[in-house]
Amino acid sequence: MKRDSEDSNMAYQLSPSQDGGLLFFRMDGESAERHGVIGYFRADFGADGYGFFFKWFDSQPHLKTPNFRRELDSVINYLRVDGQETPFTNRMVLERFCSVNPGKDMSVRGSGYMIRTEDFSYYFRCLPLPGDHDIYCFAYDNRYLLPELAGQHRLPIYCFSVLPSNGELVMIVSGKYGYFPSSNSTPFHDVNRKTADEFNSNSGVTRAQEEAMLAGSLFGWKVPAAKPWSYNHDGSPRPLPPKPKDREVR
Repeated sequence: MKRDSEDSNMAYQLSPSQDGGLLFFRMDGESAERHGVIGYFRADFGADGYGFFFKWFDSQPHLKTPNFRRELDSVINYLRVDGQETPFTNRMVLERFCSVNPGKDMSVRGSGYMIRTEDFSYYFRCLPLPGDHDIYCFAYDNRYLLPELAGQHRLPIYCFSVLPSNGELVMIVSGKYGYFPSSNSTPFHDVNRKTADEFNSNSGVTRAQEEAMLAGSLFGWKVPAAKPWSYNHDGSPRPLPPKPKDREVR
């Protein structure tokens, strides 16, 4: 892995994971989108147990930013050579680490660990045995993963919002087309915005969920805009992933 002097002093703690087993396996489609899966790698120590053969697989390439690339390099280097504990030095060291620091029991797939930084989360599945991959790591973008773990990617039963067209305060019910006028609406957009924020906050509804509900009520509940993970925490839309290029017809 490439060394980055700026990150060389960072400390990454490989801790037993308490999260669900789903995070230790490959995801595709909508599940990958809502969890913010960037991709995964697998590594093994070779036949003698002292090599380090590494291969990365993209899941959502648009999330593999330069910041993520730098941090992933830093994490792996820390676990191999830079840290106080270096469980990825070789197979024998990893086997000893797993014995002394048992992770989440993954049955025949080994032990589950995780590292969470400010921007990303890494879920490691470790099984130090010759003849197979000793390490799998699944990487996530926290902007998506943390709201998903907090249940904020589900649509609420109802919420309040402000119509973009006229600033009216309305109530929206999940799965229903259109909206219901609110008796608390005023002629003033800013007042209605504050009321919607207060009502939604008291119900645990985020701005991302509100924006998804508004889009669903106006454009249909199956459009991408009706998915809470399509929005940032403040309700602003996230850039859509690039569409795959059509194959050239020859």
